[in-house]
Amino acid sequence: MGRKNNIRNEVEPNRTNLALDRTILANERTYAAWIRTGISSLIAGLAVEKFLLEAIPLWGIHAISITFIVFSGVAFFLAAWRYRHFMVRMEDIDIAMVPLLVMRLISLVLIISAAVAFVGLWRIW
Repeated sequence: MGRKNNIRNEVEPNRTNLALDRTILANERTYAAWIRTGISSLIAGLAVEKFLLEAIPLWGIHAISITFIVFSGVAFFLAAWRYRHFMVRMEDIDIAMVPLLVMRLISLVLIISAAVAFVGLWRIW
């Protein structure tokens, strides 16, 4: 009977490691949600500028599109900030995570994209 318990304990994963894995995966899902929100906002800002020219006064279109684009840049920044904030708290844990540098580079590229869209729309006006 004692041997069966030992075999069972060897097969079962460590509950602490499973909890840490779930926490890390939740952090990565949160990062992805911020990125999705930012990309959706960026696309919405560009779509407003393209498709609502006849429905709304020009100043309203500009205000809406700029708001969406600025919000997208903020969302990209917050995605990296939240991911980094969590990683600092989990530094000394030996669980595989997406490197902070990768997440920062992704966010930086998207922030630059939002800035280019902002400048591009600003020059059109």
